[in-house]
Amino acid sequence: MSSRVLPVRPAQVVVWTIAVAACLVDQAIPVLLLAALAVGATSVRVAGRHFAGWTVIWVHHRLLQHDDRRPGDDPLLVLAPDFRLRQHHDRAGNSFGVVGVDGGWTAVLRLAPQASGEPDVTTLTDVLREACDNADIPLAGAQLMVRTEQTRRVHLLAVRYRPAEAPLAALSRGAGELGEHRAITRAALGVLGSLADAGYFATVLEAGELAAELRETLGVQGELLAGSRRTSAVVDGWLSWSAAGTTQACFTPKIDSGSAFSASARDASLTVVSYNLRRTHLGRLREDVTIRVVKHHGMRKPPRAQDLDVPVLPLYGRHEAAVRRTLPLALPR
Repeated sequence: MSSRVLPVRPAQVVVWTIAVAACLVDQAIPVLLLAALAVGATSVRVAGRHFAGWTVIWVHHRLLQHDDRRPGDDPLLVLAPDFRLRQHHDRAGNSFGVVGVDGGWTAVLRLAPQASGEPDVTTLTDVLREACDNADIPLAGAQLMVRTEQTRRVHLLAVRYRPAEAPLAALSRGAGELGEHRAITRAALGVLGSLADAGYFATVLEAGELAAELRETLGVQGELLAGSRRTSAVVDGWLSWSAAGTTQACFTPKIDSGSAFSASARDASLTVVSYNLRRTHLGRLREDVTIRVVKHHGMRKPPRAQDLDVPVLPLYGRHEAAVRRTLPLALPR
């Protein structure tokens, strides 16, 4: 079957089955036409989605445009309204930054530059998958993010723990937020050890370092916007997402994740490639890769698929959710 039809989802099979059953029961021309329309609208894919899927995305996008509950013009708070940044100190006096979003806590590691060149992406993702499978502290998700700015490349790894999904991991380490912070920092230190075993040196970021990395990954300049008095319009458009003097667009690569990390974009101020592992409600790990291209205002056109040197599909109408997903916080979809 053509890539314009695959992959076939369960919902599509249900629609096709109902359409066939309707034709068998009543072969009147209107019924046949409606069945053909239903099958056609849920079969042929354009830019990665069939017509019915694009219709749902468009309706959802239009509804969001009329949502007056958006939390102001701070880009970070628009993406993560309940953003909380904490500094955790362990018994040895070490300091670690943790971020709370959506009922979970995230710790971030920064990989040191490698004298031998680029780190092996497969090794890094294997380390994250192993951390997610650790029964001592079951993680809700993990992330490898690579930020490219001209010739400078930064590799960040994030691990996320949700107390509601694995409360014993926190309760066994203390009450309240203290136990939760100990659990997520312990998970981050476990990743740190696994990286060292693989020959990579990294550090767990402190709160100030984590704030700076979030600012740079968003593409904003100056002080961290969350909690500051700087404001600028945040616009979630169909073709791009704009905030703090930048225009950004997100894409899904049509190649394997290892090759996607080498992606670069023409005239881009910043390129972010994010590999996310997230746990489904059934407890299984799912992965996805997202590419985000950032241009500062003054560029004539927003980032487009043809600007990239790898084949991609644009995430029309879903840029804000994708920008959020590419922040180094290992957030869910």
